[in-house]
Amino acid sequence: MLKVYGRPNSSNSAKVFWLLDQIGHDYDLIPTGRGFAPTDTPEFLALNPFGKVPVVQDGGAVVWESNAVLRYLAKRFGAVMLWPEDAAAQAGVDGWMDWASISLTPPLTRLRKARAAGRTDDTDLPAIVTAFALLDQQLARHDFIAGADLSLADITAAPSVHRWFLLDGDRPALPHLEGYARRLAGFPGYVRHVQSLS
Repeated sequence: MLKVYGRPNSSNSAKVFWLLDQIGHDYDLIPTGRGFAPTDTPEFLALNPFGKVPVVQDGGAVVWESNAVLRYLAKRFGAVMLWPEDAAAQAGVDGWMDWASISLTPPLTRLRKARAAGRTDDTDLPAIVTAFALLDQQLARHDFIAGADLSLADITAAPSVHRWFLLDGDRPALPHLEGYARRLAGFPGYVRHVQSLS
């Protein structure tokens, strides 16, 4: 059976859990990471030399980095509705996946960690607002990030979208993003794995 090393309080693991729920594929969860089994053992580092979750072990194949895992699973199990086979459509999804991981999530993560540590440095806030405003503009044109239907782009961005609405303080009105969040809440895997994140 497919093995997934991850933890329920990890946004990157949550993406993998949601995808597997979405395609209806069973897996053996091996709770790993902060609060669970360590990631600095020789055994785990043999799977992922960077000591991070999620990691998927599928027979002899070992895949790490959440976006790589999502793409592998979509290809492996034929989830063309989430990651199309057409090269141009696939690139459209890939671009938004990478944008979410490079431009959307990192400043939000830094801000959340700073606030959790009691620091009042909001240096990252303008970049966060700009990124979510751009996402709102994209969602004015489409129900989902890469088009009319749910794709890996949405699964990648979803934890950050969820956490945007958890931020304290005033936020600009982003009506298309709000509607999008409601649409995501219609997916049981999103509710189960992403909405549970703090």
